[in-house]
Amino acid sequence: MNEAPPPRKIASGVFMVGGPDLTDPRDCLCYLVAGPQARVLIDCGAGPSAAAILELAVKAGSRPPSHLLLTHAHIDHAGGAAEIRRRTGCRIVMHAGDADVLASGDRRRSAADWYALGLESAAPDQILEGDGAIALSPQEDLTILHTPGHTPGSLAAWCLAGGQKVLFGQDVHGPFAPAFGSDLEQWRASMRRLLELKADVLAEGHFGVFRPQNEVTAFIEEQLAAHRD
Repeated sequence: MNEAPPPRKIASGVFMVGGPDLTDPRDCLCYLVAGPQARVLIDCGAGPSAAAILELAVKAGSRPPSHLLLTHAHIDHAGGAAEIRRRTGCRIVMHAGDADVLASGDRRRSAADWYALGLESAAPDQILEGDGAIALSPQEDLTILHTPGHTPGSLAAWCLAGGQKVLFGQDVHGPFAPAFGSDLEQWRASMRRLLELKADVLAEGHFGVFRPQNEVTAFIEEQLAAHRD
């Protein structure tokens, strides 16, 4: 049997621990941010690969995740949430705009019907009404930004890692659909907010990792150009 690939280091304390060529073709790209006070798993795949993602996250962080930050409730990002919390006791953090989708296991709004999967319901432990933060150490936070547009409760996050500003901008590219509660005008405002961060690294949810800052800017601006009025 082939050995599973190892976590992929993105920056100091930042790793890719899930994705189509790491865990399951249906998974988004999942990331772990490891600090002395918290180990934050950012998204957790479609569900069937929850154990594999958790194994990579433990390898990367040396201990199980303390938090699971869900950038939104689509199944390729949130399908493994209930199972990972069962295995680790981690706190599920997400925005109020998407919380009821996960809590109810809504197959339509979560796009689970696109994947022919069921979404196991899970009530979040912490529901954000706007921005937020998770303390990684006494000096550093993972800063969470409400970035609606793809879905009402979409979130992005950023932290400093080895002197680099790393932005977790899942589904920067969309897609957009009435079933998701998408709002293009809100999305454009959210993307402008991400551009203002001037991140050195973008860890996106499907298109991979972009660096340095000019490549991050170019990718986000390309998405904006593709969805002009």
